[in-house]
Amino acid sequence: MERQQVVVVDRKMAELVRLVVRVKNGEEVRQVERLVQVALKGVMVRLEKVMKAVDYVRLRTLKGVLNVLSPLQCVEFLAGIGILQILLRQWGKKKWF
Repeated sequence: MERQQVVVVDRKMAELVRLVVRVKNGEEVRQVERLVQVALKGVMVRLEKVMKAVDYVRLRTLKGVLNVLSPLQCVEFLAGIGILQILLRQWGKKKWF
C-alpha cells in the first residue's frame, strides 16, 4: 500500500511542477495542459487500484470480525457502526460548515 502511495508522486508529476513554474514565466500553456491531463489520468488509475485494495482489506476485516461474533453480537456491532458513521457525519457538518 505504501509503495502505491509513493508511486503516485513520480517523475512525471515532478516534471509537471517544473513546467507549471515555467508557464508562470510566460511559456507554452497548451503543452502544460496536455501534460496535466496525462499525469492526472495516470494518478487516477493508480489511485483507483489503491482504493480497490483498501476496499478488499476492509471487507475481509469485517468478515473476519463477524465470523468471531455471535449472530446477536453481529447485529449489535453493525448497528453500532451505522450509528457511529451517522454521528461522525453530523459532527463533521457542524465542525466544518
